[in-house]
Amino acid sequence: MTQPSTSDNRLSSAERAVISDKLAEGNADLSSTLADSKQPAIVHPNFDPSQSPLDPARPLSDIPEPARRLNGQLRRLYGNSARFYQPNEDSLSKWELVASEALAEHLSLLNAAKLVEFPDNFYQNHSEQPLLSPLSDMTLLDMSDIQQAIRAHPKLNRYGFALADSPVKINKNDGGSNNNVSNNDFNKKDTKASSASLRALTKRYNPDELLNSLYADDWQVILQPQQFETGEGSLATDIMACSVALHALKQCSTRKTINHSYSAAQICQHVRSYLLSQLDLEPAQRYQYRQVRLFAGHIIVAAYHLGWDIQVSHDGQCYFNLSSRNGLLTRYPNMQDYDINGWSS
Repeated sequence: MTQPSTSDNRLSSAERAVISDKLAEGNADLSSTLADSKQPAIVHPNFDPSQSPLDPARPLSDIPEPARRLNGQLRRLYGNSARFYQPNEDSLSKWELVASEALAEHLSLLNAAKLVEFPDNFYQNHSEQPLLSPLSDMTLLDMSDIQQAIRAHPKLNRYGFALADSPVKINKNDGGSNNNVSNNDFNKKDTKASSASLRALTKRYNPDELLNSLYADDWQVILQPQQFETGEGSLATDIMACSVALHALKQCSTRKTINHSYSAAQICQHVRSYLLSQLDLEPAQRYQYRQVRLFAGHIIVAAYHLGWDIQVSHDGQCYFNLSSRNGLLTRYPNMQDYDINGWSS
């Protein structure tokens, strides 16, 4: 038998040990470099090495800073990925704020049927007004704040003062305390009129299922909330909707002398577009924002909270002297402004 050659190129055990030690040191240096360049995804003070750990025996007045919202972690994880929406807010047009593939298909069909017409400023930003601050900065109203507006205006309901604008039959005493709708009475009285309507069809299904993205797109749920309204709940319990309206209106300036006033229904259309834009800016809150259904009554509650003068006209609408140059009216579209031949959102 032939003896194996001792002069081959294979390394000895001592040399292999030295090389493995060098590789381990290099990997340790690389891992430490990566750890220093990228912050950990966990930002709780007990896990973040840059912060001191919480003392369980600390006084009650020692309240730690709240953890950052989930979107901050998503931005660190995904960076500039195309799947994560990080727009340049200064140049976004009205369309880019609410753009989605599903909405684009719907609008293209309406445009082909000559039901809508969009001007150039819908696709290009000609306004110098900044966008409204995101809903992550929103302060929630309390139920007592809504009750104050209801006591001041007992006839105020979720849909405003005009009962004709209500997508469902509501009680006359809809002051916010108990505004439940009798669906049986509604079906008995208006069976013939509503049997062929989409709204009557949607009421046969669980509204929670209809709000799922498998059944309805984001733009449908937010821009057309009347299609998904069942009348359950009341204005007094619509905390999120009133808070969104307040957050948007408090960034708008008013004028004492103005040539044109905006109704609560018109302002509501702009606030709905603002809410729709937040789904792209804050994808982590998409499900929560889809649950918010905005109506004219929420705008009136927000206006009352801001101390605006509330006067009801003969047509049941409430008008406000908003400046036409504020960011809400110039950067976020009112989709009903573009309809022709009777189409409305």
